[in-house]
Amino acid sequence: MVRRKLALVILMVGICFCMVFANSSYAQPKKTVKIGLMYDLTGIYAPMGKDSQNAANTWLELINAKGGIKGHPVEFVALDGQSDPTKATLVAKRLIEEEKVYAIAGSNGTGVALAVGPVCEKARIPYVTATGSEIFEYTLKPQWSFRACTTGWELVDWGFGSLKLLDAKINNIAVLYQGGAFGKALYDMAARYAPMRGLKIVAVEKYDPTGTDFGAQISALMKANPDAVCVYTADTAGPLAIKQMREMGMDKPVMTNGAINMKAIREAFKDAFSIPRYTYSAAQHADVWWQLPKESPEYKAVAPIASRYEKKYNEQYGWFQQIAINDLALIENAIDRGLKDDPNLLNRDVDTVRKVIRDKIETTKDLHTGGGILTLTPSNHNAVIPGTAMATFHFEKGKIVYDPELSKVKLNPPPPVPQ
Repeated sequence: MVRRKLALVILMVGICFCMVFANSSYAQPKKTVKIGLMYDLTGIYAPMGKDSQNAANTWLELINAKGGIKGHPVEFVALDGQSDPTKATLVAKRLIEEEKVYAIAGSNGTGVALAVGPVCEKARIPYVTATGSEIFEYTLKPQWSFRACTTGWELVDWGFGSLKLLDAKINNIAVLYQGGAFGKALYDMAARYAPMRGLKIVAVEKYDPTGTDFGAQISALMKANPDAVCVYTADTAGPLAIKQMREMGMDKPVMTNGAINMKAIREAFKDAFSIPRYTYSAAQHADVWWQLPKESPEYKAVAPIASRYEKKYNEQYGWFQQIAINDLALIENAIDRGLKDDPNLLNRDVDTVRKVIRDKIETTKDLHTGGGILTLTPSNHNAVIPGTAMATFHFEKGKIVYDPELSKVKLNPPPPVPQ
């Protein structure tokens, strides 16, 4: 009898212990997903970087409000890439070695991304860069690095196509490009795609992205009497050149790229952008999201975050905000699928988690973000399917006006990948 009571007591204690242990385990907080951000918040790429950073913070609020990624809260370790390749590599090493983040998103400038990419490759950590030039993957042929932005050749060929839709009589064009890696890459694409559109480049000039006086270059372009001018920019100097063109009497249409849609640029050069149908841009759906059909998948994808962003920051959502969302969407989707396969993934060592995220990013398929349809393969580390993000707009009285007719561009085939 005594033995039976003792056994019963031991059993009850065991049950209570198991219940306490189970409840204690259940109450344990979910492990945090640490993501490193290194957008360029100072230096020549700061206007882009600040837009991307603010969009990332908006994304963070939304993702954690719905419970994180499969119940795991997300935390950013955000550092400034400083628009400087050397400084940015040190920032990347800190995120990798000290902060132990699972993935890194950032680097708006191509030169910065080209410096950070090899660091991430060596450390074997997923890196999604915000650069807009395919020179990144052409140069690095990366295994751990990715892009989630439209390509340079798309911007160029789309812009040429829009010019022809604007006026089929446009034949001779002049090109002014930024004297950096991004601008040079776009000019190389311009030389390739102009003949395909029946266009002839009659004058070419480059500018210093830190410069303020472009009179000499503009005079040379105007002397060639082009039917239109293409300006390839990634800074505030390019828009300043457009403003100076107008002041010097250039009255032909100017086609540029989405870097023009930054608050700092619109505010600084709004007088140049007040002229109806003078400055056009090959851009993204995100730049004109509120003018898209409400039933379109692009509007439905962008509207929730864009409307929240604009309310919070009192500024227009656009290309560089969407780049950050694309970056983070790739990482979120990869972690979500990784946790679906292994609910205990985040309890593994950091190298294992990084490897799973890398592999999942590389197998992303048909991810709709509003900034294009994202699909990757082992041989293609640029996520955006060509043409799925593109749109054309012009400025009128300082405001962006979507040009649906000029957006009916059919892209030429992509260029061969350099060997």
